Amino acid sequence: MPNLLLLEWMKLKYYRVFWIMTILFAGLLSLFYIGVSSGIIAIGTKGLNFLGKAYNFSSVWGDLCFFASYFVILLAILVAILTTNEYQYRTNRQNVIDGWTRLQFYHAKWQVVLTLSVGTTLFTFLLGLVCGVATGIPISTVFESIDKVLWLFLSCLDYLGFALLLSLLLKRSGIAIGILMSYSLIFESIIHAIFIFKYNWFFGDLFLPLQCCDELLPSSASRLLKASMTSNTGPTDWSFAIATLCWVAVYYIVGRWRIIKGDW
Repeated sequence: MPNLLLLEWMKLKYYRVFWIMTILFAGLLSLFYIGVSSGIIAIGTKGLNFLGKAYNFSSVWGDLCFFASYFVILLAILVAILTTNEYQYRTNRQNVIDGWTRLQFYHAKWQVVLTLSVGTTLFTFLLGLVCGVATGIPISTVFESIDKVLWLFLSCLDYLGFALLLSLLLKRSGIAIGILMSYSLIFESIIHAIFIFKYNWFFGDLFLPLQCCDELLPSSASRLLKASMTSNTGPTDWSFAIATLCWVAVYYIVGRWRIIKGDW
Protein backbone atom coordinates (compact mmCIF):
# COMPACT_ATOMS: atom_id res chain seq x y z
CA MET A 1 0.00 0.00 0.00
CA PRO A 2 1.43 3.42 -0.90
CA ASN A 3 2.03 6.00 1.78
CA LEU A 4 -1.31 7.69 1.23
CA LEU A 5 -0.72 10.65 3.51
CA LEU A 6 2.65 11.38 1.92
CA LEU A 7 1.09 11.33 -1.53
CA GLU A 8 -1.65 13.69 -0.33
CA TRP A 9 1.01 16.00 1.08
CA MET A 10 2.71 16.10 -2.31
CA LYS A 11 -0.56 17.47 -3.71
CA LEU A 12 -1.05 20.00 -0.91
CA LYS A 13 2.35 21.51 -0.30
CA TYR A 14 2.23 23.65 -3.45
CA TYR A 15 -1.51 24.36 -3.25
CA ARG A 16 -2.02 28.01 -2.31
CA VAL A 17 -5.56 27.59 -0.98
CA PHE A 18 -4.35 25.01 1.54
CA TRP A 19 -1.83 27.45 3.01
CA ILE A 20 -4.23 30.39 2.94
CA MET A 21 -6.95 28.51 4.85
CA THR A 22 -4.63 26.96 7.44
CA ILE A 23 -2.84 30.27 8.08
CA LEU A 24 -6.21 32.03 8.32
CA PHE A 25 -7.35 29.52 10.93
CA ALA A 26 -4.16 29.78 13.00
CA GLY A 27 -3.82 33.54 12.63
CA LEU A 28 -7.44 34.51 13.31
CA LEU A 29 -7.75 32.16 16.29
CA SER A 30 -4.49 33.45 17.79
CA LEU A 31 -5.35 37.13 17.31
CA PHE A 32 -8.88 36.67 18.62
CA TYR A 33 -7.87 34.75 21.73
CA ILE A 34 -4.96 37.07 22.52
CA GLY A 35 -7.41 39.97 22.20
CA VAL A 36 -9.86 38.28 24.57
CA SER A 37 -7.25 37.23 27.12
CA SER A 38 -5.73 40.72 27.18
CA GLY A 39 -9.14 42.39 27.52
CA ILE A 40 -8.92 44.18 24.17
CA ILE A 41 -11.90 42.22 22.84
CA ALA A 42 -14.85 42.15 25.20
CA ILE A 43 -18.62 41.81 25.03
CA GLY A 44 -20.70 43.04 27.95
CA THR A 45 -20.81 45.82 30.48
CA LYS A 46 -17.88 47.09 32.48
CA GLY A 47 -16.62 44.37 34.78
CA LEU A 48 -18.59 41.68 32.96
CA ASN A 49 -17.10 40.13 29.84
CA PHE A 50 -19.31 37.47 28.29
CA LEU A 51 -16.37 36.21 26.26
CA GLY A 52 -14.63 35.29 29.48
CA LYS A 53 -11.20 36.10 30.89
CA ALA A 54 -8.94 33.27 31.97
CA TYR A 55 -7.64 33.14 35.53
CA ASN A 56 -6.61 29.49 35.44
CA PHE A 57 -6.04 26.84 32.81
CA SER A 58 -9.55 25.49 33.30
CA SER A 59 -10.84 28.77 31.85
CA VAL A 60 -8.14 28.77 29.17
CA TRP A 61 -9.16 25.38 27.80
CA GLY A 62 -12.87 26.09 28.09
CA ASP A 63 -12.74 29.46 26.32
CA LEU A 64 -10.01 28.77 23.77
CA CYS A 65 -11.46 25.43 22.62
CA PHE A 66 -14.90 27.05 22.36
CA PHE A 67 -13.50 29.77 20.07
CA ALA A 68 -11.47 27.23 18.08
CA SER A 69 -14.60 25.15 17.43
CA TYR A 70 -16.02 28.09 15.48
CA PHE A 71 -12.87 28.71 13.45
CA VAL A 72 -12.76 25.00 12.52
CA ILE A 73 -15.37 25.81 9.86
CA LEU A 74 -12.48 27.26 7.81
CA LEU A 75 -10.79 23.87 7.79
CA ALA A 76 -14.09 22.17 6.94
CA ILE A 77 -14.37 24.46 3.90
CA LEU A 78 -10.80 23.51 3.01
CA VAL A 79 -11.66 19.79 3.13
CA ALA A 80 -14.66 20.44 0.88
CA ILE A 81 -12.49 22.29 -1.66
CA LEU A 82 -9.75 19.65 -1.64
CA THR A 83 -12.20 16.79 -2.13
CA THR A 84 -14.42 18.35 -4.79
CA ASN A 85 -11.36 19.44 -6.75
CA GLU A 86 -10.50 15.76 -7.20
CA TYR A 87 -13.76 15.32 -9.14
CA GLN A 88 -13.65 18.65 -10.94
CA TYR A 89 -10.13 18.06 -12.31
CA ARG A 90 -10.52 14.25 -12.63
CA THR A 91 -7.48 13.60 -10.45
CA ASN A 92 -9.48 10.90 -8.66
CA ARG A 93 -9.47 8.88 -11.88
CA GLN A 94 -5.79 9.59 -12.39
CA ASN A 95 -5.10 8.13 -8.95
CA VAL A 96 -6.82 4.90 -9.96
CA ILE A 97 -4.93 4.82 -13.26
CA ASP A 98 -1.72 5.18 -11.22
CA GLY A 99 -2.60 2.08 -9.22
CA TRP A 100 -4.77 3.27 -6.32
CA THR A 101 -7.97 1.49 -5.42
CA ARG A 102 -11.09 3.49 -4.69
CA LEU A 103 -10.77 2.71 -1.00
CA GLN A 104 -7.17 3.93 -0.95
CA PHE A 105 -8.34 7.22 -2.45
CA TYR A 106 -11.07 7.40 0.22
CA HIS A 107 -8.77 6.51 3.09
CA ALA A 108 -6.26 9.11 1.90
CA LYS A 109 -8.94 11.78 2.38
CA TRP A 110 -9.73 10.48 5.85
CA GLN A 111 -6.04 10.59 6.71
CA VAL A 112 -6.05 14.27 5.74
CA VAL A 113 -9.09 14.80 8.00
CA LEU A 114 -7.38 13.01 10.88
CA THR A 115 -4.11 14.91 10.38
CA LEU A 116 -5.85 18.28 10.27
CA SER A 117 -7.78 17.37 13.43
CA VAL A 118 -4.61 16.36 15.29
CA GLY A 119 -2.74 19.43 14.04
CA THR A 120 -5.57 21.75 15.08
CA THR A 121 -5.70 20.19 18.54
CA LEU A 122 -1.95 20.44 19.07
CA PHE A 123 -1.83 24.04 17.82
CA THR A 124 -4.70 25.05 20.11
CA PHE A 125 -3.06 23.34 23.08
CA LEU A 126 0.25 25.14 22.47
CA LEU A 127 -1.52 28.47 21.96
CA GLY A 128 -3.40 28.05 25.24
CA LEU A 129 -0.25 26.98 27.07
CA VAL A 130 1.74 29.99 25.84
CA CYS A 131 -1.05 32.49 26.50
CA GLY A 132 -1.75 31.05 29.94
CA VAL A 133 1.88 31.17 31.06
CA ALA A 134 2.33 34.64 29.54
CA THR A 135 -0.59 36.02 31.58
CA GLY A 136 0.80 34.60 34.82
CA ILE A 137 -1.47 31.57 35.26
CA PRO A 138 0.28 28.92 37.41
CA ILE A 139 1.55 26.06 35.27
CA SER A 140 0.41 23.69 38.02
CA THR A 141 -3.19 24.14 36.83
CA VAL A 142 -2.41 23.13 33.24
CA PHE A 143 -4.33 19.85 33.46
CA GLU A 144 -7.52 21.38 34.86
CA SER A 145 -10.36 20.72 32.39
CA ILE A 146 -7.83 19.35 29.89
CA ASP A 147 -10.67 17.17 28.56
CA LYS A 148 -11.79 20.25 26.59
CA VAL A 149 -8.78 19.71 24.32
CA LEU A 150 -9.98 16.16 23.63
CA TRP A 151 -13.48 17.49 22.91
CA LEU A 152 -11.94 19.92 20.41
CA PHE A 153 -10.33 16.98 18.60
CA LEU A 154 -13.72 15.25 18.39
CA SER A 155 -15.30 18.48 17.15
CA CYS A 156 -12.70 18.71 14.38
CA LEU A 157 -13.34 15.11 13.36
CA ASP A 158 -17.07 15.75 13.31
CA TYR A 159 -16.98 18.94 11.23
CA LEU A 160 -14.26 17.80 8.82
CA GLY A 161 -15.79 14.34 8.41
CA PHE A 162 -19.17 15.93 7.70
CA ALA A 163 -17.57 18.22 5.09
CA LEU A 164 -15.85 15.23 3.48
CA LEU A 165 -19.11 13.30 3.24
CA LEU A 166 -20.96 16.25 1.68
CA SER A 167 -18.16 16.66 -0.86
CA LEU A 168 -18.26 12.99 -1.86
CA LEU A 169 -22.04 13.07 -2.24
CA LEU A 170 -22.32 16.39 -4.09
CA LYS A 171 -18.96 16.66 -5.95
CA ARG A 172 -19.37 20.42 -6.39
CA SER A 173 -17.49 22.78 -4.09
CA GLY A 174 -20.04 25.60 -4.19
CA ILE A 175 -22.98 23.34 -3.34
CA ALA A 176 -21.05 21.39 -0.69
CA ILE A 177 -19.79 24.56 1.03
CA GLY A 178 -23.22 26.20 0.81
CA ILE A 179 -24.96 23.24 2.46
CA LEU A 180 -22.17 22.94 5.04
CA MET A 181 -22.51 26.59 6.07
CA SER A 182 -26.31 26.61 5.96
CA TYR A 183 -26.65 23.43 7.97
CA SER A 184 -23.99 24.19 10.59
CA LEU A 185 -24.84 27.86 11.15
CA ILE A 186 -28.58 28.02 10.48
CA PHE A 187 -30.47 24.74 10.16
CA GLU A 188 -29.33 23.02 13.34
CA SER A 189 -29.64 26.28 15.30
CA ILE A 190 -33.27 26.64 14.20
CA ILE A 191 -34.12 23.07 15.19
CA HIS A 192 -32.36 23.49 18.52
CA ALA A 193 -34.13 26.80 19.22
CA ILE A 194 -37.53 25.26 18.46
CA PHE A 195 -36.97 22.53 21.03
CA ILE A 196 -35.67 25.01 23.61
CA PHE A 197 -38.37 27.65 23.33
CA LYS A 198 -41.35 25.52 22.33
CA TYR A 199 -40.73 22.34 24.28
CA ASN A 200 -38.48 23.65 27.11
CA TRP A 201 -35.75 21.22 26.04
CA PHE A 202 -32.79 23.04 27.61
CA PHE A 203 -30.03 20.46 27.67
CA GLY A 204 -29.43 20.09 23.96
CA ASP A 205 -29.93 16.33 24.00
CA LEU A 206 -31.11 16.18 20.40
CA PHE A 207 -27.79 14.62 19.34
CA LEU A 208 -27.87 16.22 15.91
CA PRO A 209 -24.75 15.59 13.76
CA LEU A 210 -22.86 18.80 14.56
CA GLN A 211 -24.80 20.02 17.58
CA CYS A 212 -23.72 17.03 19.70
CA CYS A 213 -20.05 18.06 19.47
CA ASP A 214 -20.96 21.75 19.98
CA GLU A 215 -22.49 20.75 23.33
CA LEU A 216 -19.05 19.55 24.44
CA LEU A 217 -17.61 23.08 24.08
CA PRO A 218 -20.15 25.59 25.43
CA SER A 219 -19.40 29.29 25.88
CA SER A 220 -18.30 30.62 29.26
CA ALA A 221 -21.77 32.12 29.80
CA SER A 222 -23.41 28.78 29.05
CA ARG A 223 -21.04 27.00 31.44
CA LEU A 224 -21.90 29.43 34.23
CA LEU A 225 -25.63 29.10 33.56
CA LYS A 226 -25.47 25.32 33.60
CA ALA A 227 -23.37 25.30 36.78
CA SER A 228 -25.92 27.54 38.53
CA MET A 229 -28.78 25.12 37.94
CA THR A 230 -29.66 23.22 41.09
CA SER A 231 -30.77 20.21 39.08
CA ASN A 232 -28.77 19.05 36.10
CA THR A 233 -30.39 16.06 34.49
CA GLY A 234 -29.01 16.57 31.00
CA PRO A 235 -26.66 14.21 29.19
CA THR A 236 -23.06 14.03 30.33
CA ASP A 237 -20.11 15.15 28.21
CA TRP A 238 -19.23 11.53 27.58
CA SER A 239 -22.73 10.95 26.16
CA PHE A 240 -22.16 13.74 23.65
CA ALA A 241 -18.64 12.43 22.95
CA ILE A 242 -19.95 8.93 22.17
CA ALA A 243 -22.70 10.43 19.99
CA THR A 244 -20.07 12.45 18.12
CA LEU A 245 -17.99 9.33 17.46
CA CYS A 246 -21.12 7.54 16.26
CA TRP A 247 -21.80 10.33 13.76
CA VAL A 248 -18.18 10.19 12.56
CA ALA A 249 -18.66 6.44 12.01
CA VAL A 250 -21.85 7.18 10.04
CA TYR A 251 -19.94 9.65 7.83
CA TYR A 252 -17.28 7.03 7.18
CA ILE A 253 -19.72 4.21 6.38
CA VAL A 254 -21.92 6.32 4.09
CA GLY A 255 -18.87 7.80 2.36
CA ARG A 256 -17.35 4.34 1.88
CA TRP A 257 -20.57 3.09 0.35
CA ARG A 258 -20.67 6.12 -1.97
CA ILE A 259 -17.10 5.56 -3.13
CA ILE A 260 -17.61 1.84 -3.82
CA LYS A 261 -21.07 1.96 -5.36
CA GLY A 262 -21.24 5.43 -6.90
CA ASP A 263 -20.09 6.80 -10.22
CA TRP A 264 -16.40 7.49 -10.48
